[in-house]
Amino acid sequence: MKKAFIFIILFVSFAISSNSNPFDFFLFQKKFNFGKLYYDVGAMTPSLYAKSAIVGEIANGRIFISKNEKETLPIASLTKLLTALTILNGKQDLDELLEITDEDIDTVKNSTSHIPTGTFLTRGELLNLALMSSENRCALCLARNYKGGFYFFTRDMNRIAQSIGANNSYFVDPCGLAPLNVSTALDLFEIGRQAYSEDLIRDFTTRDDILFESKGKKFKRYFGNTNDIVIRKDWIVKMSKTGYTLEASRCLILAFEVKGVDYLLVLLGENSLWQRDKDAETIKKWIEDVIRAQH
Repeated sequence: MKKAFIFIILFVSFAISSNSNPFDFFLFQKKFNFGKLYYDVGAMTPSLYAKSAIVGEIANGRIFISKNEKETLPIASLTKLLTALTILNGKQDLDELLEITDEDIDTVKNSTSHIPTGTFLTRGELLNLALMSSENRCALCLARNYKGGFYFFTRDMNRIAQSIGANNSYFVDPCGLAPLNVSTALDLFEIGRQAYSEDLIRDFTTRDDILFESKGKKFKRYFGNTNDIVIRKDWIVKMSKTGYTLEASRCLILAFEVKGVDYLLVLLGENSLWQRDKDAETIKKWIEDVIRAQH
């Protein structure tokens, strides 16, 4: 008995001294090590409506547009990109059927959903709907069914953010409904690059008009993408996520291709959909006319 007690004391002491939890096996491994961010912002850059913005090349990290990019702001459903990274990092079965229950109803903003309680969808389908259609019930269901539940899910969201280098970000829910979910455009550029490295995230965020049907066919509905730019023929969109709450206003992360190069833009605090999309158009045209002309 005495030996067992001594062993426990030594075990706990080792855990404390190594600043780790022996029962905590969290690990986040980046899929791709992108180039370190560096600024190449010229004297003349386009005027944007966004409160905060950043634009750059995904692969090499060259930033050529920035506006209040270090200001910490609510980010609404842009949060769901980190939710997706957390789900994929957890390596849970994407084919497992999960049930939408009363626990998945939004009690923060009382937002509505097209998915009734009692609906059974796979984890992969829930992730698809959370990313493509920004369905909050799906994100909440994913977090509730994470290993250890909701608390461990949000804990791992924050750990992944720290691992990525998003040190000025903080998350309390998987949806972005709470105004305490905050980040900076600079941090979101890094989060966006890691999300871009996941084939499934790129696929799910750029789908549109998909039919979802629950087990037993009790629920059947077509869902679309929250970003109309995804289906426009004058854009080559590689990844997309929109966000909106009263606190965050309109937000957007968009990965897109111009003349063979992939770019990422982050727009926060847009006052309207028109201003958000106008900023995106302005940035795309500026890249086509100015940035690509330099190459």
